[in-house]
Amino acid sequence: MQQFLIAIIAILGFGCWWLYSANQTLTYNNMQLEVAIDQQKEAMEAIQAAYEKQRVANDNLTKRNAEITKETQSYLEVFKKHDLTKLAKAKPGLIETKANKATDRIFKVIEDETEPQDYDPNNPANTN
Repeated sequence: MQQFLIAIIAILGFGCWWLYSANQTLTYNNMQLEVAIDQQKEAMEAIQAAYEKQRVANDNLTKRNAEITKETQSYLEVFKKHDLTKLAKAKPGLIETKANKATDRIFKVIEDETEPQDYDPNNPANTN
């Protein structure tokens, strides 16, 4: 009878030890999952902030595109109202002067826009 009682105590002791170690493993895994959840929440917040920033930028670009389209239409209306070929034949000096000035302005804008940002025309090291 004593041996039976010792066997039951040993089995209960082993069972308690196994449950304790399983509980420790589950506790450790739970902590790791909580850390992973916190990291995922931070990542989602960062993604949402980036999305909002991108949405605002896209809205601004859409508005700017509408403005540019409207401005383009107004310029095209000017050309529709005037026959430049007829005017150039009638007053070649007037059209030529205006066209040359406008072309010079456009070329200057293109040069300014395409010039490298770190280019210094006064620096002798930049000469080719």
